[in-house]
Amino acid sequence: MIKPKTPPRNQSGFTYIGLLILIAIMGVTLAGTGTIWSTTQQRFREQQLIFIGNQYSMAISAYYKNSPDGILQFPKKLEDLLEDKRYLSNERYLRKLFADPMTGSKEWGLIKGADGGIVGVHSMSKLEPIKQSNFAIGNEALAGRKHYFEWQFTYKTTGYIPVVARVAPVKPKTNPSGAPAAPTTPPLPPPPPDATTDPHKQNMCKNMFGIDTNTCALLIKKFDQTVVDACNASANQRYAICMSTENAFLPSLDVQYK
Repeated sequence: MIKPKTPPRNQSGFTYIGLLILIAIMGVTLAGTGTIWSTTQQRFREQQLIFIGNQYSMAISAYYKNSPDGILQFPKKLEDLLEDKRYLSNERYLRKLFADPMTGSKEWGLIKGADGGIVGVHSMSKLEPIKQSNFAIGNEALAGRKHYFEWQFTYKTTGYIPVVARVAPVKPKTNPSGAPAAPTTPPLPPPPPDATTDPHKQNMCKNMFGIDTNTCALLIKKFDQTVVDACNASANQRYAICMSTENAFLPSLDVQYK
């Protein structure tokens, strides 16, 4: 009976070492893949944070500028952006309260003004941002920050894309009582959406357009038709910019008080 040959001791050693090397290579490869995936996910959440932060900034700005009776106010809580109780009609500036993409929580850092109103929000995350430069117009202040909680999205009075609607002067019309007549120039229909635009963004832009045109319609109570026409033209331009750009920052609604 022939006994099976056993591999030499040194050959067994080489096989074991080769297996360890293979396992080490696989570990390094998997670790590298995991790092790339983690970085990709973080970059995606950064993009979400910028978009959502700008939504809050726009909503706070709209709430402030839409203050009734000329008494400018900031919202006291984020829920005020879902329903502006200063009006009898249902004025909405956000369709929902968004969660912080970096933490997954609906808790945001609130930036308060002198009157206690909310002038902006920021993430609660202490992680270091990957993106450090090349921010879009309106977000330049985010560059070079060490933590996400330093990315502040606040009410803006400057830094918007300049949009000025110009119309020919029109003599204001009045009814027999001497009060301004109802607006005779309806707002133009918004430009058709691009088929590639995200449906959620389409709804957001349409809601914004509706709020803008309602605001313009109220101006006839205090100002002439020229101001209303300029406001409606600006509302259309804001809608077009909203639908055609990845940047969520928009110019403020143009109202030329004359």
